[in-house]
Amino acid sequence: MQSDNNAHRYQELAAKWLDGSITPEEEKEFADWYNATPDKPFIIPESFAVSEEQHKQRLLRKIRQDIRMQEPSGARIIPLRKWVAAAAVVLVVFSAGYYALLHKAAPSTQMAEADTARLKDVPPGGNKAILTLANGAQILLDSVDNGVLATQGNISIIKSQSGRLVFDISKQTAGQKAAKEDAQIAFNTLSTPKGGQYIIVLPDGTRVWLNAQSSLQFPTAFTGKERTVQLSGEAYFEVAKNKNKPFHVQSNGADIEVLGTHFNVMAYTNEPVMETTLLEGAIKVSKGDRSETIHPGKQVQLSDQGMRTRNIDTLEAVAWKNGIFQFNNTNLKYIMRQIERWYDVKVDYASMPDKRYNGMVFRNSNLSEVLKMLEMAGGIRFEMEGRTIRGQK
Repeated sequence: MQSDNNAHRYQELAAKWLDGSITPEEEKEFADWYNATPDKPFIIPESFAVSEEQHKQRLLRKIRQDIRMQEPSGARIIPLRKWVAAAAVVLVVFSAGYYALLHKAAPSTQMAEADTARLKDVPPGGNKAILTLANGAQILLDSVDNGVLATQGNISIIKSQSGRLVFDISKQTAGQKAAKEDAQIAFNTLSTPKGGQYIIVLPDGTRVWLNAQSSLQFPTAFTGKERTVQLSGEAYFEVAKNKNKPFHVQSNGADIEVLGTHFNVMAYTNEPVMETTLLEGAIKVSKGDRSETIHPGKQVQLSDQGMRTRNIDTLEAVAWKNGIFQFNNTNLKYIMRQIERWYDVKVDYASMPDKRYNGMVFRNSNLSEVLKMLEMAGGIRFEMEGRTIRGQK
């Protein structure tokens, strides 16, 4: 039997295959895993199927598109790994998605229409953010063209072709660098609304994935002996290595110190616990007179009850970055807070039962698909009034 960590890894690979971002090495890994017999079902959007036959046909069309099947006259050699990986995806997604559908009749047209009216279709979030410059000027990143947006000293602020925000430092002479060190540093802020996310490359090369309803404050240049940013909400960091200049993330009164590593910080004000999860390297988390140094696979939790460290499934912690809602014995109210932020809706939490879920749903699903998946797992029925979600036991 596969470990939970492995199961989550293959869920990540399934998502990457479906959105076309999977590498040849990952395809082989995915195929090799399935050939060893899968036994960990997981949830996919209901839009992939309303019947077994539709499920097969939609997935086969996706596979044919992916491998670009051609007539014999224009045929080309398809690597075996593509066929194996494609077959693996059919079987994995079928066993996963139809797992929830197998014991239920295919919904009638009338039922589907009733569900649409009951739940309403709210599209998923996307790349949306506001950059507030040190001088107070604001740039709506989802509505501006790619290219140079502004300059700050020797730094060009660029929206790249891939939709990332890049702070590009031009070369400096020794004199210019010294003058810059002496100059007063100002601060920019990148903010995402509900239903928004964004990737930024900071002046030192550090990459940050900012989740919905979050903000990151950072200096126009990292001078002095440390690199410090302020976070509200959730972000995943891949810190550029610089052993002479530690990187600090400050949030909710806590300080996270790193030299160069990959980690996730979840620090929403409406969550009872702040979580810092380490994927690579080492970090030190401090608050008040308490501090913990952790290694990969560990998570530090901060709450009113103090600080504690636990082992964690790191893929679950960064599932949002990989385009997935990941549930591992997850409380429904916690799930609904994620939904609230990603779909820009309101939730009547008093109407939500005390239930826990296991599985996954892709974050590019419409809201109705996510809610239907939760309903199919049993124990709740949702209704929407305007943009407010209520539950019925």
